[in-house]
Amino acid sequence: MQLPQFDYHAPDTLEKALALKGNLGGMAPVLAGGTDLIVHLKQRLFSPAAVISLRNIKSLRGIETRADAIVIRAATPLAEIARDTSIQEHFPALVKAVNSIGATGIQAFRGTIGGNLCLQPRCILYNQSRFWRTGKGSCHRTGGKDCLALPGSESCHSVCSADTVPVLAAFSGQLTIAGSGGVRQIPVSDFFTGKGESPFKITPDEMVTEIRLPLPWAPASSAYHRLGMRSAVDFPLANAAATAIMQDGKVETFRLVISSAGPAPVVLKEAEALIRGNKPDGAMIDQVRLMARRMAEGVVVENSSISKDYRIKMLGVMTARAVKDVLGFAGPDR
Repeated sequence: MQLPQFDYHAPDTLEKALALKGNLGGMAPVLAGGTDLIVHLKQRLFSPAAVISLRNIKSLRGIETRADAIVIRAATPLAEIARDTSIQEHFPALVKAVNSIGATGIQAFRGTIGGNLCLQPRCILYNQSRFWRTGKGSCHRTGGKDCLALPGSESCHSVCSADTVPVLAAFSGQLTIAGSGGVRQIPVSDFFTGKGESPFKITPDEMVTEIRLPLPWAPASSAYHRLGMRSAVDFPLANAAATAIMQDGKVETFRLVISSAGPAPVVLKEAEALIRGNKPDGAMIDQVRLMARRMAEGVVVENSSISKDYRIKMLGVMTARAVKDVLGFAGPDR
């Protein structure tokens, strides 16, 4: 498949890139590593007037360790994140998530953290060639007024399939977003709209520039688990991340985020209320698994390469594994 025609811009400063975004808006998507955008262009899922490359903007790359946080700039390559010793020490689940993305070639040469964060939600009825889609009709994302996976739905149910998203949300990550109106911050967990046709809370003239991960105030445990058809290349079909700080035998802080269910990650606050402030016990694992499955039953639709029922079951399994890890339990999965 060939790329469509478009104007190509490669500014060398963030200010120039933002000026272009201010003028072109949604007609000019941002190109970081391109592992998602280029495929969409070839499939004619997007037909932009222009593309704005970030490859020459040095200020958008790098990792900075501060007194209270680690700041990762949005165009930082995935491999650089996985190699960083401070991230390995404080956020090992992020390293695991990064190493789960695509394959070595993507991690080492193309993929960026901002690109994975802003990965367009996926649907097996949407992420196809234009020729294939002509036999299915239009959906919310291609100019139609219905969802092919859930007829009658008022919005798109594409799936947030980024490996880093639940981990960044579990670590209470904050995004810096820059645009013509200035700079603002937003939690990673609030960045998603829950609508596949417009998945991010970002205006056409804005772009994500930084991800800030607050350093834990005490030794913390973290975990990331995902289900994929293969050990490399595939997007996750179910994934979950958890973090916890234990003191004096009790759970002082706990956060659990489930993704690959619908268009947005889900912070399972019900599980936090169950676990936080209490001494861990094995019954919590089964309770959290059931919470995850109940959540998934209200969100998951038939738009993946595996069945809805199996995805719901495995979202519970991935969640239980993540919680077991951070609470220090071992045992069989069910």
